[in-house]
Amino acid sequence: MNHNKRRNTAFLYEALVRELTKSVVAKDEERKSAVMAVMKEFFNNNSVLKQDLNLYKEIVETRGTTKDAAEKIIGYVRKERERLNTEKLFEAQTRLINKIHNNLSEDVFSNFVPNYKALASVYQMFSPNTKIKNKVLMENVVVQYMSSLPQKLSEEKKINNATMRIFSSKFNSHYSGLLEEQRVLLSKYISSFTDNGLELKMYLNDELTRIKEAVSSSNFDGELKNKMQKVTSIIDSFKGELINEDMLKQIMKMQQLVREIKSDD
Repeated sequence: MNHNKRRNTAFLYEALVRELTKSVVAKDEERKSAVMAVMKEFFNNNSVLKQDLNLYKEIVETRGTTKDAAEKIIGYVRKERERLNTEKLFEAQTRLINKIHNNLSEDVFSNFVPNYKALASVYQMFSPNTKIKNKVLMENVVVQYMSSLPQKLSEEKKINNATMRIFSSKFNSHYSGLLEEQRVLLSKYISSFTDNGLELKMYLNDELTRIKEAVSSSNFDGELKNKMQKVTSIIDSFKGELINEDMLKQIMKMQQLVREIKSDD
């Protein structure tokens, strides 16, 4: 079945949330302000898009309920959505799409949205262009989604907790004589398995900036100066790379280097 994600209010909102998160992690204040301005304009409490978004959430955020309850919720949501002014809704979506295109970029529409399939199913169920037979089939899919538990998330949580215990054990047994900044880095890495690495990324932005500034401002000549420039190049190469143990080891060596530079000063 066709799904026009640019006409899916909930997808547009989630894509903007991901864009905002990316700008925060990258410390791009200009981008952050631009995204927030768009979200405030189109998803304020009085907007038709916010009303539509809330109806999506009533369904998508309901998990583990009975099938009867799920069907009743869908019926209630469908009636509420029929009360929305479809012309205003379409016009608001059009303005938002144009605003994203002109003020942000087309890349926003390519942002990964974890619950994309659920949002697409609800959209198809809502859409007046969906045939009656397909509406019934899609409603059954949505009811099944609402009445099931998010098992995959539970399994991922178990795996993450197990991974965290392993790394904690490794941390305690092998990394005892570290600098304070190295211990903080490793602890952030360990806890990154529970929050998808968001806090670690934000910390690394600050820490790599600190290391880069310390290395760049060092007063070395000749071969040492060349090595400091190589360190700066390595830091620049980290941009966009996945954070792994090899990268952590390199950063820890850099932290040791910065401590030695300050000690020499």
